Amino acid sequence: MLKRLSSQQSEPVYSTQSLREQEAAAARTLPPHTLMQSAGRAVARLVQARFPHARRIVVLAGAGNNGGDGLVAATHLHALGRDVQILACGAATLGDWAARLPPDAAWAWNAAQAAAVQSAAPTPPHALPEADLYLDALLGIGLTGPVRGPTAAVIEALNAQTRAPVLSVDLPSGLDADRGGYSNVCVRATVTLSLLGLKPGLCTGPGAPLCGELWGDDLDLPDTLQAATPAPTAIRIGADSVRPLLPNLPHAAHKGQRGDVQVIGGAAGMTGAALLAARAAARLGAGRVFVGLLDAHAPTVDLVAPELMLRTPAELLRSARKTGCVVFGPGEGIDPSARTALELALIQSAPLVLDADALNLLAQDADLRTALRQRTTLTVLTPHPLEAARLLGIPVEQVQADRLQAARDLARRHGAWVVLKGAGSVIASPQSALWINSTGNGLLATAGSGDVLAGTIAALLSATNRAQSLLAAVWLHGGAADRYAALRGDAGLSAAQLPQWIARCWAQTLSSS
Repeated sequence: MLKRLSSQQSEPVYSTQSLREQEAAAARTLPPHTLMQSAGRAVARLVQARFPHARRIVVLAGAGNNGGDGLVAATHLHALGRDVQILACGAATLGDWAARLPPDAAWAWNAAQAAAVQSAAPTPPHALPEADLYLDALLGIGLTGPVRGPTAAVIEALNAQTRAPVLSVDLPSGLDADRGGYSNVCVRATVTLSLLGLKPGLCTGPGAPLCGELWGDDLDLPDTLQAATPAPTAIRIGADSVRPLLPNLPHAAHKGQRGDVQVIGGAAGMTGAALLAARAAARLGAGRVFVGLLDAHAPTVDLVAPELMLRTPAELLRSARKTGCVVFGPGEGIDPSARTALELALIQSAPLVLDADALNLLAQDADLRTALRQRTTLTVLTPHPLEAARLLGIPVEQVQADRLQAARDLARRHGAWVVLKGAGSVIASPQSALWINSTGNGLLATAGSGDVLAGTIAALLSATNRAQSLLAAVWLHGGAADRYAALRGDAGLSAAQLPQWIARCWAQTLSSS
């Protein structure tokens, strides 16, 4: 079934190995060429629905099965009255290209020839024919390493043109389907149609934003084959999963039922970070919020949010007060006093969210990491890629090259839940379950945004006492930026404003259920 993959509906995400197993099972059961026929028809249906006014369509077809999907689509679109041209890419001549086609794609090529669809091979310097729409069917999930020679030149020419949209078949050519990276070049798509199942690289990683608008089609496999589908690698979080994770307080609830949050941080010159986290927690449902600021000269009241109760870190961490969740790290610094405070935080019995400098302290201190692993209560780490790299002792490029594996390794190594921030934030449980966030945009790339996320996570954890509520926090945090962008544009959202937009996103999510 063809459908738009939005942030409203959760979706399973499959590795290329799982998808190849599904393809092999289908090939053993179904008549020849069935999957390729279904894939090509799905592409043609999406073109009809999404680009109804595109008369001139150029199909950039590689010499593999991804190209075969494009050939089937070209034949269908030609039959529907579109002006279609196949550009055979990846070989010097049309004959050389046709000779390299695997059996299914060769069948699709014969059908396109029988239907008299125009075809040609690109000629140097690989200038593309004029079109109202380009179909990128160059490379599929089997790509390993850099894109080579003429195909790379075609991708560069496609990215250089701005006159027509690009629909990528299965994934933008050049993208690593499992990891979301790319070696040298990658198609910048307007729309991507993921076939059979959603791939991790379309959801997270440096190249994921190149996918544009995401659509999917499961190719309507028979029920017997769907029942044998391998378990997904991850789940892409949608609003349908978020709603049940939000607090559902009784009408007569009192503040004690909403949980307390303690925020520890705010060394000299960085008190704003701790206050941002605390204000977010207060705005998003915590019953009471206490703030322990390390700056000895910090104010004793927050005039912006006077409901916050300011204390010293020692007073909070040594008290017997029942606490729903502790946030440690925003603006903390890494001096000895910060380390001592983190030692105390790690022996707290309450759930603990470790952010910012808490992660840097952990990365440089083996004893603190041991104390973290010995905790029996829920712990959440919220690193950005560089902080994750420090914790894992690897280059940041290695983290970004496989974000799912990095999040999984962090969770296993530290016995904690992990939120690896970035485009398509990855959430990992200590048991290695994985989720990928479907919301968020570049508006969140601003100072203090991560502090607000930490406070949001703490508010939901303290109110629900459910670890998976952090999925809702991450989704709402990104959803707030999406809602702002839809209403106000791509500039103007500060971290201080973010909690009110998270609250609006929360309300909208519940009202649209």
